[in-house]
Amino acid sequence: MRYKLMREEDIYEILRRWRAGQGISRIAKTQNRDRKTVRCYIEKLEEGGLGKAAASEREALYALISQMVPQNGRPSSAYRELEGLEEEFRELINDRREPVRPKTAFEILKQKRGLSCSYSTFKRFARATGLYKKRKETCIRIELPPGLETQIDYGKVGLLEDRGAGRRRVVSAFVGGLSHSRLPFIQYVYKQDQGSFVGSIIDMFEFYGGATEILSMDNLKSGVVSPDLYDPKLNRTCAEMADYYGVFIDPCRVGTPRDNAKVERRIPMARELFRKLKKLHPTADIIELNRRALEWCREEYGRRAHGTTGLAPLLVFESIEKGALKQLPEERFEIAQWKRVIVHPDQYIQFEKKTYSVPAQYRGEELWVRKSGNMICIFQNHQLIREYVIPRGHRAYEPGDFPEVVREMINGGYPKYLLKQAERFGREAYELIKQVLTPGAYLNARRAQGILRVMEHFRGKEYFSSVCEKAKRYRVNIPKVFQKMMEDEEHRMELHRKGVEVSETGKQMTRDIHYYLGKGVSV
Repeated sequence: MRYKLMREEDIYEILRRWRAGQGISRIAKTQNRDRKTVRCYIEKLEEGGLGKAAASEREALYALISQMVPQNGRPSSAYRELEGLEEEFRELINDRREPVRPKTAFEILKQKRGLSCSYSTFKRFARATGLYKKRKETCIRIELPPGLETQIDYGKVGLLEDRGAGRRRVVSAFVGGLSHSRLPFIQYVYKQDQGSFVGSIIDMFEFYGGATEILSMDNLKSGVVSPDLYDPKLNRTCAEMADYYGVFIDPCRVGTPRDNAKVERRIPMARELFRKLKKLHPTADIIELNRRALEWCREEYGRRAHGTTGLAPLLVFESIEKGALKQLPEERFEIAQWKRVIVHPDQYIQFEKKTYSVPAQYRGEELWVRKSGNMICIFQNHQLIREYVIPRGHRAYEPGDFPEVVREMINGGYPKYLLKQAERFGREAYELIKQVLTPGAYLNARRAQGILRVMEHFRGKEYFSSVCEKAKRYRVNIPKVFQKMMEDEEHRMELHRKGVEVSETGKQMTRDIHYYLGKGVSV
């Protein structure tokens, strides 16, 4: 390992880890130091009384540690300025998606960092630090105890004739595998929705005769709604199933296939098996292929010695892991479909092309719909709001969710409702509203509603009935016209009550009605 400057913080970290019980090899690996260096400083710390039993303050520790820091650094060299950029060089050269050559990495950082050294200096630095060598990715095989984990994944395998649909459809393989015994489960499916996904998991449990404590899966939308390293949100159907069987779901990190490596390697195997079965049984449907795939999992793959364990997966499963699995409930889990919906201003939600009503206080809220069998349940968070039997038509509603006027409109009795409201204002008002509604009840319902509002305002006036009778006689059906008639009559009555002063000249100009009748004038 090349020379690396030791600082006070580095020595303190070695001391802290040593006190915590970490071994020299582990400290050397995490601190990127040579084990001899770590051992040397631990011995110095022990000699100075700062070993595991010491409990000095942080400031006092640094005062003593500062005496152990080497005073003489490495002699300066032409590539001294490159030492702090080693990690940046490595990131550019070993980038997984867009790696660059070492020379290009030098040109990039020379321009970005303003380096003054030459390319020859960089080449000496690269040889000394091993930049030319590709970073080897080590794979650590993690063996888990029996009954702890099942890994799950999907993979596209090919096309198959769907006789029910009358066309060829894309087929995916649902693949599961017990992490301890390595016994696989393969099921070919046409869909990857939440119902199919949960159904495949239940079939897998029944194939094994039990369930492991953990289900490790990729961030499939059928299982994980929003992937997150620390707080993934599970699909509610999947979460409900996990709770029913008493298992826990651990989504893998996004874009990290080695978290699920045991099952990732089985996807090509499932694809090859699919093609093999299609060639051997060209008339088989997907049900027949699944039956033969499970036979292959037990009788062929299960009885062959595994490359890692050296044991047959079926033998390990039957003798060790089967007894460690969680016992399944007597009844199979009933798969329910969950969906998040928004309550529209008309108090309805829409689910699978049907509408369902909810109380008025939920307008604009986000609710959850759970479909199980022929029942629909509507929840706010975990509180049940409504239950409906799925209707044959397109709408289901609870009358109590709406005011009276809306209920009448829904039931088709809105004109009757308007006539009932008009009865409150008297016979003349009723006859007028009836006349307005006669040409087309629903067509003129808005006009009738407007006239009713005008009646509500002028109800109880002494001229109310006469104006209604007059409006009926003249077939008035416009609310504004009816309101103007009421206002004009009120103004006329007001003038009549106050009386009008007539001058002498005005009196001389007035004539009795008989004067005009005598002249033969028609009035």
